[in-house]
Amino acid sequence: PDPWVVVMHHMNQHDEMRGLPVSNVAMVEELVHSGSLRSQECVAAFQAIDRQHFWPANSGELAYADMPLRSGRLHLSAPHIYAKALESLLPLKPGMSFLNVGSGTGYFNSIISELIGELATNHGIDIWSETVEHAVQRCRLLGKTNIEFTLGNAYQLNINQTMRYDRIYLGACANSRS
Repeated sequence: PDPWVVVMHHMNQHDEMRGLPVSNVAMVEELVHSGSLRSQECVAAFQAIDRQHFWPANSGELAYADMPLRSGRLHLSAPHIYAKALESLLPLKPGMSFLNVGSGTGYFNSIISELIGELATNHGIDIWSETVEHAVQRCRLLGKTNIEFTLGNAYQLNINQTMRYDRIYLGACANSRS
């Protein structure tokens, strides 16, 4: 390919003033370049799920910046955090079960869904009702109706009665019990 076309394409994928990626493609490229994403299966999962879809519409290119985002009760960790977490959860195979404690916007559950499939158990639990509602809505718009979100906290999981999960991600801290 013409090297100028490649350079221009790359420039169009970033905010020239701040160097921020302005597309999911550019964000994934940066995660690969930084070493946060290493495996092809994780790269493909990140490419399939656009981070901006999980953030309020007025966020613009900030949705792709490698930084955490917060708006009210909504929170998205920095993309490199999710990338490293995903890589550490490998191998992820179709049909495996997954629990995300502090599931937030549903972004990470959706990425995981790309690897474990539609028939797998994919659960998220969060303490904020508006966050759970947001996650359900965002995932439903992507057709990811297999992901289940629950309002609650980690202490409400009864380890004697709750199913066993193949992988668990703790995306939030819990206060100690009194």
